[in-house]
Amino acid sequence: MKIIAKTTRRSATFLAGASLLWALGAPTVAFAADAAKAPAVYKEFVQGNVNAKVIVIEYASLTCPHCAQFQTVDFPRLKQEYIDTGKIKFVYRDFPLDGLATGAALLARCAPSDRGKTMIDLMFKNQNEWMRSEKPLDPLRGYAQLAGMSSEDVDACLKNQVILKEIQDVQEKAVTLYKVQSTPSFFVGEELVQGNDYETLKKAIDKQLK
Repeated sequence: MKIIAKTTRRSATFLAGASLLWALGAPTVAFAADAAKAPAVYKEFVQGNVNAKVIVIEYASLTCPHCAQFQTVDFPRLKQEYIDTGKIKFVYRDFPLDGLATGAALLARCAPSDRGKTMIDLMFKNQNEWMRSEKPLDPLRGYAQLAGMSSEDVDACLKNQVILKEIQDVQEKAVTLYKVQSTPSFFVGEELVQGNDYETLKKAIDKQLK
């Protein structure tokens, strides 16, 4: 029988942060002290018309192959047909399935200006490269630097308890309130669309636009 130890939310967040640093091969020394130096900023990734009639929310994990397929194959079509035309407001939310995905999500949320979504695109496009690396932090650090982050920014970001907690809160809310169980999952208005079938998603959007 598996026994789950009881922890406070604060200690659970700390342990999750330490675990993702271990998963990425990053140093965990002076974790709590360094965390205080990290910028406490969480950015929502929104594209398209903020006043659009239809809101589409995606829950995805950066280590999910089906999510990567949607992002690289289908998202460009979605962007051209619905986002760039102002028909929908598109929101990307993290639903990390493991420590690697959590660490990658943290880096994207820490990216300066509006480069976080660009980092998401880059990490999905090169998913096999960094996921299969013995030291996944090395290629992830390279993507972050392309987005304008220094090596010190990366280290601070991976220890950022505020952003980590926000990512966890978003995921917990998705599970408890919206019953999200897999990735990718989409909400078109209040309708849940699971999986990366573009035609099914398109059908749901078109129905809401009528």
